Amino acid sequence: MPPHDHPRRPEPFERDFPSLPIVTPDVDRLSDSQKYGGLLYLGIGGLVVLCGLLAWFAWGVWSFRSVWGNVYVLHDASRGDAERIAAAYALSRDPGVNQRQLWDITLRTTLPPLARYVVAEGLTAEAASADPRGYGMAVARSEGWPVWLRLVLTRPLAYRAALDLPVPREPLRELAGSPDRQTALWAAYALAEGEEGDPAFRDVLRRAAAEDGPDRPLAQLLSNALESDRVNDRLKFLDEATLWLRDHHPDAAKLWSGWKVEGGRLLRAS
Repeated sequence: MPPHDHPRRPEPFERDFPSLPIVTPDVDRLSDSQKYGGLLYLGIGGLVVLCGLLAWFAWGVWSFRSVWGNVYVLHDASRGDAERIAAAYALSRDPGVNQRQLWDITLRTTLPPLARYVVAEGLTAEAASADPRGYGMAVARSEGWPVWLRLVLTRPLAYRAALDLPVPREPLRELAGSPDRQTALWAAYALAEGEEGDPAFRDVLRRAAAEDGPDRPLAQLLSNALESDRVNDRLKFLDEATLWLRDHHPDAAKLWSGWKVEGGRLLRAS
């Protein structure tokens, strides 16, 4: 025996035990629905709703891509006026742009004047629906506005009258006294239209339609709208009067000089 290998002394309580197998009880595993109950279905439902919301948001962004693109071009000062004005015209005819957004764009003095004009043309009777009096006061009393801007923004009040909707009479009377004859005629129509229309302003329109002068065609269109019994006919005459302004109002004609609408787009005339 090697000198360093000492004999092992037996422990006093040492015993040899046989090895025992590990016994695992045979327990049935629970399914996820059994573990979590209704919470599982609630979680699945929430996930489905979340996925639906994300898909709806993505579709909204995708469907409004033309709006975002035109808004970017319109407000990009590094672009040429032709691009910015064309973008403004597209926005004014896009159903994805609401009236409040058009109103805000119209008042931005940093934009090309014709861009503001065509956006203002896109305003309808709905523009004044939230606060007709506030809208009317803004149009009648805001200072520093170009004549053409006050003129074009008077139109939505005339469209409201054509649809038999209430109009703010106090600011309209102020607009009817405007030194700009065409603005005064649009305001006179808004005051004359409807069951509660003022007969005095009906006479104003009839006289203007009968007198010779540069504004006679506009007065005749507004008088035709006033005499029409059908709403669609009234709106048609107002639309024609809106287009007439482009070439016949002195300030508007300067803005529109060299431009034309072709194929639903606003382009420089060649």
